[in-house]
Amino acid sequence: MLRGSGVCWDLRKAAPYDVHDQLDLDIPVGTRGDRCDRYCIHIEEMRQSVRIIVQCLNQMPSGMIKADDRKLCPPSRSRMKL
Repeated sequence: MLRGSGVCWDLRKAAPYDVHDQLDLDIPVGTRGDRCDRYCIHIEEMRQSVRIIVQCLNQMPSGMIKADDRKLCPPSRSRMKL
């Protein structure tokens, strides 16, 4: 846990993959490195996770999103009866 001791490093920022380079997120960093500091960092990481989820949901295209693989997503009832 490097951030608990004041090191500002996050893999999502250092080597972004997928859409991480398009997201706006903060890296929580502690200063003391004690239990309270690590707890506060963990709470802030959860807030940042929610922030990432909200950004991803806002960037999703509108409309129905469903895989075409019938093993994973069965067709609708009306299509199944055909």
